[in-house]
Amino acid sequence: MGAAIDFLRERGLTAQAKGRRIVVSPASKLTADVRRYVKAHRLELLAELAANDGLERRSHWQVTLGGKSICTMVGEPMTHAEALEAAHWRWPDSDILE
Repeated sequence: MGAAIDFLRERGLTAQAKGRRIVVSPASKLTADVRRYVKAHRLELLAELAANDGLERRSHWQVTLGGKSICTMVGEPMTHAEALEAAHWRWPDSDILE
């Protein structure tokens, strides 16, 4: 697995992605240091957890409108479908380049 997940496993913890959040359990083993680590490495943890589901995720997607590039969305790793949904929220007629 990845370094961020390994950090948690070494402490007897497991992590799950719930949307854009990280749920670490068991809660009884959470310390202030682990909480800070999870906050600091949230994107890395999300990417490592997502890597096991077989779907491609990217941190940047090219948005087009009317066949012309209008911007690049940059942020948390997301699938093509998630990126398209995010682009449609702002630009209903937009598309995402593969």
